[in-house]
Amino acid sequence: MTVKHAKTQARRAEILKIARQVFAEKGFEAATISEIVSRAGIAQGTFYLYFPSKISVVVTLAEEMQTSIEQALRASYAEFSSLDTMIEKSVESAFRITGEYRDILAIVHSGIRWLEVEEARSHIFTPYHELIASAISRAQEAGIVSQTVDPKVTAVFIVGLIYYAADQCYVYHSATPPEVYIAEAARFIRQALRV
Repeated sequence: MTVKHAKTQARRAEILKIARQVFAEKGFEAATISEIVSRAGIAQGTFYLYFPSKISVVVTLAEEMQTSIEQALRASYAEFSSLDTMIEKSVESAFRITGEYRDILAIVHSGIRWLEVEEARSHIFTPYHELIASAISRAQEAGIVSQTVDPKVTAVFIVGLIYYAADQCYVYHSATPPEVYIAEAARFIRQALRV
């Protein structure tokens, strides 16, 4: 990595960090690019070199969250041979990471105008769906999961379950502790896959 590239990455990361702080304090709708650039100590034009819009910052942060989840899932798949353990560890990891990004999770699921970035939204979730579908297919080939399960559709259901449960736990501040959501989500997934 060149020095120039490292500086560019550092500035981009700083803009994301400050934008996240502004979103957390004011909410997505009330947050302004002017406030973000003011706190970052940069010109507004500099912001636009990195991000075309405020919503593109949210998309980038959501992509970071998804990338972290995917990396954790890949690690679980590589580390554990038992599908049961992989499910448990994957759900735990997904919950831990969504908990770290609860502010972004709230924005992503708040009904912001995704029509502006619909392609980006599907881009965020497609790799997650594909990773889970691939794991289900491998389990089917090994005779662990029933052939009647549709891997692609089931992967969408699993991702939806995790995000809905994370929303309930972290965004809507359920009185139920995260550990209960994790255990129940893992149990539900195991039963759905007949593991």
